[in-house]
Amino acid sequence: MGQTWGVVVLVGLAALYCLWYVLPNPLRQRLGRLHRALGRAPSCRSDCGRCGQCPGSAAPTQAPQERTVSFHPKH
Repeated sequence: MGQTWGVVVLVGLAALYCLWYVLPNPLRQRLGRLHRALGRAPSCRSDCGRCGQCPGSAAPTQAPQERTVSFHPKH
C-alpha cells in the first residue's frame, strides 16, 4: 500500500511539473507573485543573465545570429 501512495505522489508531482512547463508566460508571472522561483521560465537559470528577462539583469550583449538552412531535393 505504501508503494502505491509513493507512486501516486511521484506521478502527481510529475504532472504538476508538466503543467507548469507548458504554462504561458503571463500565468507563470502570476505564480511568481506567490514565490519567485515559480515565476521563472523552465529554461531560466538565476545566474545566466543571457536573456535579460530576470530582474536586475542587463540586456543581452549580442543578438543571436540567424542561419539559413536550405534543403535540396534528391534526384
